[in-house]
Amino acid sequence: MIRLFLDNRTAVLLLLPFIIGLYVVGDMLAVEHHISNRTDGLFFNTTTTSNFWSYFGQSFLILVNAVLLNAVFNNYEFLDKNTYIISLIYVVLTPMFVPLNQFSPVLIAHFFFIASLGVLFQLKQNTEGKMTIFNAALLLSIAIIFLPYLIILIPVMLMMIVINRSFNLREFFICIVGIGVPFIYYFSYLYLTDQFVFNWKLPSFQMHDYRSALHLYPIVIIYIGLLIISLLSLSARMLKSSLRLKKQIQMLSLVFTLLFLLGCADFYFSGSLFYFSLAIIPLTYFLTYAFLSKRSGIPANIFFYIALLYSFVKFFLDFTQL
Repeated sequence: MIRLFLDNRTAVLLLLPFIIGLYVVGDMLAVEHHISNRTDGLFFNTTTTSNFWSYFGQSFLILVNAVLLNAVFNNYEFLDKNTYIISLIYVVLTPMFVPLNQFSPVLIAHFFFIASLGVLFQLKQNTEGKMTIFNAALLLSIAIIFLPYLIILIPVMLMMIVINRSFNLREFFICIVGIGVPFIYYFSYLYLTDQFVFNWKLPSFQMHDYRSALHLYPIVIIYIGLLIISLLSLSARMLKSSLRLKKQIQMLSLVFTLLFLLGCADFYFSGSLFYFSLAIIPLTYFLTYAFLSKRSGIPANIFFYIALLYSFVKFFLDFTQL
């Protein structure tokens, strides 16, 4: 399967709905459904669970995000040829982090975050970048509206701009304006409808009950294994990459570091992998280099197939009996 997606064959994308469909069937037949009562995102008060529209909405967003993430990779030449392995990695890993049986703002935030990265990669050293920066900031702001703790990515976006081009105070100001526009509209809406309240809470600053999150610990272990393999291959890749690719990887590494730390903190305090799931986005790019590496290729394949196997088997494991 991995070899099929590594090649430059667009037709393999037709396999993605089939793979997602298998996850939906597995979730529907699961011996134990894990429902999150967590309310997150400024627009979400409740979630609908275990019905057709929840499965359809989550599955559709995974498919769209996978294709968009892959398109960004190919359009900005992270490799010297097109590949579609990114979409496969995203489709396999995401259902382990984000439940399919309840609609949540997480995957919508994924979409706008991926779109923001795609716009930001358009920046070049000696070209006009004000509109590009504004659009990237606007998209990131919408992602923040759906997942509020992502507000800590604002300084990271400013640092990413500096990595790509020289410091420009006017561009920094435009970035802040772009981030502020969606919030102005949203808070105006709240004010005009007398709903000026937040429906999300800060986490309780103590470790979550590990017994309620036993089904998540294997996922974290698999993720860390894939991450270690990816970083080993990435360091070797950077020795012979172009200057532009190095800048793009630096930008992704900066984003990944913060998302990984945010995900770890959120998992520790809430026992949720919602924010951890965002770190899948840069990992898909890093892991691609591992699959193409002679040294890391075999362990990357082994760990990926372990992830693929567990992503299905977990539906039929009853962790309440452990």
